[in-house]
Amino acid sequence: MDCRAAGLRRLPPLHSNLLSLDVSNNNISTLPRDALEPAVALRDLNLSSNRLESVAAGALSGAALARLWLDRCSLRRLPAHALRDAHRLHYLSAEDNYMSEVESGALGGARALRTLRLARNLLRAVPTHALSSLAHLQTLNLAGNLISELTDSSLPPLPALHTLLLKRNRITHIEDRAFANTPSIRVLRLEENLLTVVPVAVQLLPLLEDLSVASNRVETVEVGTLQPCRRLARLELRANPLSNLHHRALEHLPYLTTLDVKGNQLEHVPDLHDCTELRVLELSDNSVRSLGGGALRGLARLHDLLLARNRLRRVPRDAFVHTPRLQVLNLEENQIEHIDMEAFVPISKLEDLNVGNNVFPWLPASGLQRLLHLKAHNNPNLRHFHPPELFPNIQTLVLSYAYHCCEFMPLMEDSGEPPEEEGLSDFVLVPPHHVDLAAWANVTDIWPHYMNATGTSEGRVRAALASMAAGGAAGGGALWAVGGYAAGAVGVAGAADPRRATELRGDGPRRVQCLPLPGPFLPCVDLFDWWTLRCGVWAVFLLALLGNGTVVFVLVFSRSRIDVPRFLVTNLAAADFFMGIYLGFLAVVDAGTLGEFRAHAIAWQMSGGCRLAGFLGVLSSELSVYTLAVITLERNYAITHAMHLNKRLSLRHAAVVMAVGWAFSLIAAALPLFGVSDYRKFAVCLPFETSTPVALGYVVALLVINGVAFLVLLGCYLKMYCAIRGSQAWNSNDSRIAKRMALLVFTDFLCWSPIAFFALTAAFGARLVSLEEAKVFTVFVLPLNSCCNPFLYAILTKQFKKDCALVCKAIEESRVTRGIGRCRHSSNFSNRQTPANTNSLAERSSRGQHGAACACRRLLPPGGADGGPAPRRSGRERLMRWLTACRRAAPAPVPAPRPPAAAPARAGSVSSSVEFSSSRSDSWRAYGRPPPPPRRAASWLVARKTSQDSNLSSSRNDSSGSNATASTGTWRTSRSGGSAAGPARPRLTRQPAVSAEEPPGSPGPPPPAVLAPRHLHTIPSAAEAEQQPDDSDAR
Repeated sequence: MDCRAAGLRRLPPLHSNLLSLDVSNNNISTLPRDALEPAVALRDLNLSSNRLESVAAGALSGAALARLWLDRCSLRRLPAHALRDAHRLHYLSAEDNYMSEVESGALGGARALRTLRLARNLLRAVPTHALSSLAHLQTLNLAGNLISELTDSSLPPLPALHTLLLKRNRITHIEDRAFANTPSIRVLRLEENLLTVVPVAVQLLPLLEDLSVASNRVETVEVGTLQPCRRLARLELRANPLSNLHHRALEHLPYLTTLDVKGNQLEHVPDLHDCTELRVLELSDNSVRSLGGGALRGLARLHDLLLARNRLRRVPRDAFVHTPRLQVLNLEENQIEHIDMEAFVPISKLEDLNVGNNVFPWLPASGLQRLLHLKAHNNPNLRHFHPPELFPNIQTLVLSYAYHCCEFMPLMEDSGEPPEEEGLSDFVLVPPHHVDLAAWANVTDIWPHYMNATGTSEGRVRAALASMAAGGAAGGGALWAVGGYAAGAVGVAGAADPRRATELRGDGPRRVQCLPLPGPFLPCVDLFDWWTLRCGVWAVFLLALLGNGTVVFVLVFSRSRIDVPRFLVTNLAAADFFMGIYLGFLAVVDAGTLGEFRAHAIAWQMSGGCRLAGFLGVLSSELSVYTLAVITLERNYAITHAMHLNKRLSLRHAAVVMAVGWAFSLIAAALPLFGVSDYRKFAVCLPFETSTPVALGYVVALLVINGVAFLVLLGCYLKMYCAIRGSQAWNSNDSRIAKRMALLVFTDFLCWSPIAFFALTAAFGARLVSLEEAKVFTVFVLPLNSCCNPFLYAILTKQFKKDCALVCKAIEESRVTRGIGRCRHSSNFSNRQTPANTNSLAERSSRGQHGAACACRRLLPPGGADGGPAPRRSGRERLMRWLTACRRAAPAPVPAPRPPAAAPARAGSVSSSVEFSSSRSDSWRAYGRPPPPPRRAASWLVARKTSQDSNLSSSRNDSSGSNATASTGTWRTSRSGGSAAGPARPRLTRQPAVSAEEPPGSPGPPPPAVLAPRHLHTIPSAAEAEQQPDDSDAR
């Protein structure tokens, strides 16, 4: 009867034919006397997880009661005579209580008790008196108590006891005759105590088969301590400070099959040549440095060798020559640098090999033809792997790189689902009495399905297994063995499909499992899987690189004044330019590895180029997001506080804000270089690693920051739209601004929101899109915003076009100035005629007019008295001499003549007398001569508009809708049609850069020339151009 968790406060009514009663997890607090008297046939009673405060004498007595559970009942003692008449009780469990003692007569009525479990109580000593009457007791569990020692009288005579569990106590000492009254013990568990030596008392246990002294403080095993225990089959000494195991400490143990010394301080493999039956040797977590020199001699039957987390650096050729039957080899996490090419040849029966977490560059395949399971993971140096042909029987592979599994993909795809097992039946093989069944229980921690069978001789075991299988195989069954060890104990009988039975015998197609699996981010063939994605990436790469590069060049090298919006847009273009470089890396790698990416993938991911590309990608993404948010906030403040001109963001403050943004972006991009996530995990070189909490937090933090930035953009643009919409100045231009704002928000939403949403869901385990779609979002949609930003924020604006014109004009003027001001030492340089078809305004001189010779050259001393060539000097020396001569020839200041009357100003223009003054007027003023008569020709008018807020200050494209908001000085050159003198056009003549004042013609020697530097200008001002004579009229 099942009454678990029924809220009972007392036992329910019992019937005479009741066999089992479970009232666990209730609130029963008392058991009255003769509580079980009505249930005369009751065999099993479970009272666990109740609150039994009092148990009357005889309350648990029952004529037929066989098993009783009193776990977690808050019992503080087991009262006397509680089991007075439980003569058939053979199992009692009272674990997890608060009992500090067991009264002497408490178990007197249960003389048939075979199993007593008193674990996890508060017993400070073995309840000797209570156990004295249990002559049939076989299993005693006292684990998890407070027992501190075992004296010679702690254990009463218990001739049938074969299992004693004393683990997790506080035992510090065991007297030499503590087990004298229990000679039949076969299993003794003493782990997790405070023992410093293996107790000598075990010499009194000749039948001992399983001894565990693990997790103690054992520093040595005395010679001869275990010698009387000749039937010892399993010895556990793990997690002790054992530094040396004497070669004679384990002699005369012919049946020892398992030795576990894991987690000690052994520096070499112990000498075990006398343990000829050893099957499992656990040496993990030690300090073993070498396997050479016959370290494993005498272990011909060893089949599990576990050497993980030691200090092995090399695996020599003779490491396994003494272990020909080795089947499981674990060399994980040893920092092995070299494995000899023939190291595995002697162990041709090896089926499981673990060499993961090492640093060797090459894994030999010789001797691994029968290998079933291979683990070679987390080895960055293992960049090349063997083809499937060298592993004909392989079933599972765990490799370092997903690209190693590319060649195994056909085997994985063709294998399909495992065959159905309908129509198959299993039969159990029962070996005869002469077969050692203990060997069948030899199960390891790694592959529990491995089973070994051995008897008095290998031939007899093989014959016995064959004879046993004959009857079962008559119906179509099969049993197959490998080298005397049974590889399976299940026969196949009555298979519905012969092909299916063939596959089960290993003759059909292989089913290979390989990890890590290749995928879109770890591709086998191409980095970009299809041509549509490849072409799209190239388009975005070129547009982002050229667009942002043009914006940076124009805004930096234009003559316009740098203001806050222009400064912010320059930073935005620089950030997006980095994204173009990142895409360029990927595009070039994809183009160079078409069809064979897996051959170059590991070299690419491990290279510095991949790290640099990932660094630039993250830097661009975060800096672009940050800059867009700053631009939006600045424009929002400027629009919503338009009347407070003194509260605008200054250029200095903008520089500080952007310095913070650069610092944040650089730190975010540098973290994966220092172990927080990794750029090398995926072929696209982005930090998508989420296997550790730190890496997951890094990815989530970046996504949250980007999401907050998008919300800031959306809120600010809505606020600006509402501010403009609600103002009285709403017009068609404002409508255009509103549409542009909508375009900005839409592009930001299109590029960021899908990536943020799907990335966050995938980071927490919910994959809503396939990896192929995620790859498209990563390498195409994410950089698309960097491609659009330069066009939306700069290139399509009117102000940017004006800046481009300024840059072009500056380049032209620089070329003209260099051509005019270049002073050569050739006498005929200035006499060359200006080409008639030149495009430079400064070089449109009258045809046929020759320039004067360089005036400075006349002041230089001749090369010699005889007119010979001057001595050759260096360019720097010649330049210094020229400048010195020019400084000596500087003329005395001449009073400036009265300037001519200015021409009347024209509407809509302001003439400039500084930047764009005529070269001719300058020369007339310099020499004090009157200017030539005014010429009647079309005049050039140079006007400068007043400097106001830049069109870049508005949202991406002249949001103010007015041409009066130019932030930088923009020169407009207009031509007036003023004169009736005809269509004659002004001409500019070439003038010498430094002119010498010559006296009027005189036959005598010329006076010393006075040099006057004169600045040349390409375009005459309006006032001066009208005063120049018309050349056509003069002719």
